Amino acid sequence: MYPGEDKKEEETITTSVPTVLVGPSKQSTSSHPIKCSFGFIPCSDNSECIQNHYFCDGEADCRDGSDEAKCSSSCEKDQFQCAHGRMCIEKSQVCDGVPHCQDRSDEAECTKYMEGCSHQCDNKSRCIPSSFLCDGESDCSDGSDEAKCEKEDCSDTEFKCTSGQCVLAAMRCDGHPDCRDRSDEEDCTKVPACKTKLRCPQSKECLVQEWICDGDQDCRDGTDEKDCPVAPVNCGEFQWLCKSKTKCIPKAWLCDGMKDCNDGSDETECPAVTCAPHQFQCGSQECLDPNLVCNGMTNCADGSDEGGSCHTDCAEENIMHCSQGCYNTPQGPRCRCAAGFRLMEDGLACADVDECEVQTPGVCSQLCINAPGSYRCDCQPGFIMEADGHHCKITGEPLLLSSIQTDIYLYGLRSHSLVTLPSSAKKAVLSLDYDWKGQKVFWVSLEMAAIMWSSLDQKMTGSLIKGVQADSIAVDWVGRNLYWINGVKSYIAAIRLAAASASSLYQSIILDEDLDQPRSLALLPQKGLMFWTEIGNVVKIERAGMDGSERRALVNSSLGWPGGVAVDAVSERVYWTDERLKAIGSATLDGDDIRILQIKETTNPFSVAVFNDMLYWSDAKKRVVQAAHKISGKNHQVVLKRPRQPFAVKIIHPMLQMGTVNPCKKMGCSHMCVLAPGPRAVCKCPPGLLLAEDDLNCSNLVNSAFLLLLSLSSVTQIYLQSQHTTAELKGWPEHLALQIPSVNKANLMDYILKERTLFVTDDATSSLSSFRLKDSLLTSQGQLLELLDDAVTAMAVDWITLNIYWSSYKQPHLQVTAVTGTYTAILIKEGINRVGSIALHPPSGRVCFTNMDLEATGSTATIVCASMDGGEQRVVWKDAVQPTSLVFSNNGDNIFWADTSLGTIGSVLIDGSGYTELKVDDGLAAVAVSDNILLWITVTDKTQLWYKDAQQDKKLWFEVGTQVVGLKAFSKRSQMGSNPCTENNGNCEHLCLATPTSRTCKCSYDHILLNATQCSPEQHCPAGSRPCLDHLSCLPVEKFCDGHADCTDHSDENCVGTQQCPGAEVLAPTQPHSSPPPPSSVSPVSQVTGLNTTLNVSIQRVNLDAQQCSQRRCSGNGHCVETKGVTTCVCSLGYSGDSCENRLVKTMQGPIVYAAVGLCAAVVIIVVIVLVKRKKSANLRFAPTVAFDAAKRFVRKLANIQHGTEEIENGLQPIRTSHCKNKKHAKLQKNH
Repeated sequence: MYPGEDKKEEETITTSVPTVLVGPSKQSTSSHPIKCSFGFIPCSDNSECIQNHYFCDGEADCRDGSDEAKCSSSCEKDQFQCAHGRMCIEKSQVCDGVPHCQDRSDEAECTKYMEGCSHQCDNKSRCIPSSFLCDGESDCSDGSDEAKCEKEDCSDTEFKCTSGQCVLAAMRCDGHPDCRDRSDEEDCTKVPACKTKLRCPQSKECLVQEWICDGDQDCRDGTDEKDCPVAPVNCGEFQWLCKSKTKCIPKAWLCDGMKDCNDGSDETECPAVTCAPHQFQCGSQECLDPNLVCNGMTNCADGSDEGGSCHTDCAEENIMHCSQGCYNTPQGPRCRCAAGFRLMEDGLACADVDECEVQTPGVCSQLCINAPGSYRCDCQPGFIMEADGHHCKITGEPLLLSSIQTDIYLYGLRSHSLVTLPSSAKKAVLSLDYDWKGQKVFWVSLEMAAIMWSSLDQKMTGSLIKGVQADSIAVDWVGRNLYWINGVKSYIAAIRLAAASASSLYQSIILDEDLDQPRSLALLPQKGLMFWTEIGNVVKIERAGMDGSERRALVNSSLGWPGGVAVDAVSERVYWTDERLKAIGSATLDGDDIRILQIKETTNPFSVAVFNDMLYWSDAKKRVVQAAHKISGKNHQVVLKRPRQPFAVKIIHPMLQMGTVNPCKKMGCSHMCVLAPGPRAVCKCPPGLLLAEDDLNCSNLVNSAFLLLLSLSSVTQIYLQSQHTTAELKGWPEHLALQIPSVNKANLMDYILKERTLFVTDDATSSLSSFRLKDSLLTSQGQLLELLDDAVTAMAVDWITLNIYWSSYKQPHLQVTAVTGTYTAILIKEGINRVGSIALHPPSGRVCFTNMDLEATGSTATIVCASMDGGEQRVVWKDAVQPTSLVFSNNGDNIFWADTSLGTIGSVLIDGSGYTELKVDDGLAAVAVSDNILLWITVTDKTQLWYKDAQQDKKLWFEVGTQVVGLKAFSKRSQMGSNPCTENNGNCEHLCLATPTSRTCKCSYDHILLNATQCSPEQHCPAGSRPCLDHLSCLPVEKFCDGHADCTDHSDENCVGTQQCPGAEVLAPTQPHSSPPPPSSVSPVSQVTGLNTTLNVSIQRVNLDAQQCSQRRCSGNGHCVETKGVTTCVCSLGYSGDSCENRLVKTMQGPIVYAAVGLCAAVVIIVVIVLVKRKKSANLRFAPTVAFDAAKRFVRKLANIQHGTEEIENGLQPIRTSHCKNKKHAKLQKNH
């Protein structure tokens, strides 16, 4: 029942349709107590029950009048007495626009204005605040709030429209009507010049192509909407085609009681109406008040409400058994319930209906409060209930904040005023937000490596932080921070809202793990939560605390290409735009109740904002900002329409940033305080500092020991100094996440402290590469080794000589290769089945490795140690099963390993004595040793890191959902010391290999020693040929690194160095990506001589993991496409290069543009032909038709670029082809 409606008479005589018949029975005395449900009280004669609030309301509702007996004759001081009786209500409910007395006396003849009210209307039954007067919206049904309104004066920089609206004076006679009455384009002395090159033929307004036949009249003469072709109707996944086949409507509009199709077909063939619980349903489906049943008059179309057993009256006993009364039906007496109640399964008792749970969405626009038999709507603080009792309106005018290309506009949603804020942007502003307390708008532009601000008073501009690249920004107005997304480096960071400009050193990384390509960010500081869209290989919407904790995937279904994201704090829902689905989606803050709003106006949504009942979104293609009801999608409006492209949208109102206490005020963080779920306060530190044990202060690094955790495409650095809390962390501790360029399936790693160089094997490409760490960024130093149809099984680097010890499946030896890739030698060949792990201790000249006995029963394995030249072999442990992760103690006396099969960490002295073991939990994956601390990881559904020292039992440090494949610990002590190879490579010409007592000079496998240090080529192979690594055969030099394995051990394909080949590029429109990529990090490998110096110019031979390829291989600026085993990057609009590393966002002038159109069209045709031919001979991941469609859109986009402007085609997919045909390994032949 709607609050305020007078339903008393109905409620005392109507009932629900029962499920149990109540037959005639003997009379019983009224002395038996009657059963009343919750919220009801029995009358004194026990004949019936009435609702609690009917007692003492001035009207007799019980037959015996007992509900009005013994009632107080006066109300309390803070109450109001209704005129018709002794009912009392709160004084705050008087003159609030909603009747609470049955006679409506609380809303009639109001003589006292309530707080905030200044105007009475609607026969003095409604009182509204002054802010509702003359605001352009009619709040009184008699229209008196908008009558006699004086037109306000405009400022000196504004033009006053005939309607009284104020717009910028610069907009006068600019060829585009900005006044709603078009008066700014009247009486112009000359025809304005149109940058768009299009104008209305008669009324001369400027047009853009997208406005022609868009359903909205832009020309005063209406010519833009005349003779429009009938476009074919193609409905989306979440739409329904009207029977006339001329219109698509959202499926939610079907059978909603409103005709939305022109032919009304959406309201035909609807399922039978379900009556309210207290009503009687006719056989012909009508719903009747029970008072109309068996009343001697036919009210149902089929007459099912009369006849039958209507003559059988309810007996007294029947009435006594029914909790709220009985009524006659054609099927006999039945129990009835009042409106707002439903009959229980026993057919006797009535239960309250919670209208707030089952109500139609939007009945209460904000708060719904259930009551026995009814409910009432309420508003959030700062809002006032509308006259209908269901919708809320805010006091004060809300403003639309929008970026229109490089300009920032403020548009009054009631007054329709239009002003611009100062902006220094030269390219499109793609994201913005505001801080009401600081009276600033923050924004980011494509060309600026900074986050800028403009004052709301239109007087000042400045920068908040420089040296950062931001794709999306969001203001934490509670914790006083600003957050941003860097989509190229894949992290979310934050900085304090300081008054002065800060450098990037003051930022704190909030989240940097497992982010592929984050697109847009939104905050809900009231709950300490943040939300972002992910448009990488796995599209999803994620949620986490604003400190990065409690991360989870919120929505991973019903998504196409999620772009902008916003949070509605009132309804506690998250909204997002979806360009691929041409829709706007929403879900609860927990990811439930997913709704997709797909209407014809949401074809190109870019950014979204929510305010009260309305949804606002920008369409950069159609150049409009639109609005519609946030639930139904109805009440569609064009809010702002400009010739240039709109991107970001926000709604400004002070009430949206008020009412929450800042928990950081009492925290006392030394550097930065951020909000966590709750919200609660958490201290954060900038890079280079660690949080002290008090969790308040940031301190310099004292203990330099750190861990490296290897994932498939990244490595995470964690300093052991940050391990100071006794609590188990559900997430990463303070850390640095480093993306490994072009690596998609990392398996093994090592790190050299003095060189700050990371060595990583990639199973996806069967390669070993090195990367230099500088400024929290890994830069590729090139490939050191690439195998064919093989994979490295073990690898370790000698941190003194940088020699690399390794083994593989096809070459199961212990071998060593110089870091330049020039020389390779086999150290131990016989007696090895497969090497699973290698550990080195260069100061003592020792190497240990696991020998996996693949043929023995139970898959046993041994731990073997030797000199680093392969001599003095010794089995130090023979009872292992699956040993891995070998590591020396710092002094080199002990060797540790993790046995993943036994679930134990073993340790033995280098001479094979003193074995100890530690039993750990299931899922043991790797172990590391740092000074006296033992650390290990277990992997089940989570990755957990444990630690133990000699004084304490094992403890869990943290757990994360990231897949970790490797663990190592490093400290100054772990790479201290020297050996005879330290100086001048031990005077060895090729390889210097340390031993416990000296050093051994060793030559590459195709050379022999001339003396103790010098090498000479071995001559046993014929001229023009070379030996295989196993010396079992010789092959012609052209057979080496030709892409085909000819040696039995595949060693002819042990190739080093890669070279990218130039390829033709075809760029197609795509989702805009504002962040530029980092500079190209792949440096050319120096040319060297020797057998294994062949330069590898082949395409990657192993398919890249599609889930990781786009971000790593294509710099986050495109995605991977594989054609006949060749993986190339399809770059997003504005990027090019083999790894999409080159940025192309530059202003294109006319001749260049039109020349590019023709050139690209030709290239597109060639590419399409090539792709079609290739599809006939190979299975492609992407059909040529997709490429062709995207290419056509690109040509069309170039043709539409306006002279002298730079515009972004919102949301089209990228297409790029770049690859080499028939590539083979180039060979650098060695002269023998």
